[in-house]
Amino acid sequence: MRKVLTLIFILAISVMTSGQAAVSYESITVSNVAIGISAATLTIVTADGFCSGRVEGADIRVRSDGTNPTAAEGILILENEIVTVKMLSNLVDFRAIRDAGVDATLKIQCYQ
Repeated sequence: MRKVLTLIFILAISVMTSGQAAVSYESITVSNVAIGISAATLTIVTADGFCSGRVEGADIRVRSDGTNPTAAEGILILENEIVTVKMLSNLVDFRAIRDAGVDATLKIQCYQ
């Protein structure tokens, strides 16, 4: 079953990124203070670029409307789910925070 899920994930990423060049990778530790994507990553993403990645280690909450999420407010993203944020304006406003007492890691790759 694990091999099938891995293959589906690889195929999904391949279809999603078809025709778009990967320009950066970032591993973000999501803790008890809201955090966004680094400025270094954002400076190389074009206006219509996007970032996509997997949440590892724990659940998180996210927002991309310019307001920080809290442990109780924001969109809940479960461990092992994929997060995709499109358009540079949303990437600039993107913030994540852990949902409970355990830090998570958001491993993202960004595309043009």
